[in-house]
Amino acid sequence: MIDEMKSKIYELRKLGYGYKKIAKELSLTPSAVRYVCNKMSDDELLNGRCENCGIKIKSIKGKKKKRFCSDQCRW
Repeated sequence: MIDEMKSKIYELRKLGYGYKKIAKELSLTPSAVRYVCNKMSDDELLNGRCENCGIKIKSIKGKKKKRFCSDQCRW
């Protein structure tokens, strides 16, 4: 797979897109997208920012990605 395509997959995955949505957007199969995503570093996917205040947060592997740093920001 071309490096350009991999970088697009990485960008879309960081934005929270799922395998099927990325595959549809880039005209690939979901299994190809899943393969590339599994090769990604876990740290890249687990780090993010709070949607409300912008503080850096880290999600737990195997769980849903955190969107907010605290209950106050979520409310």
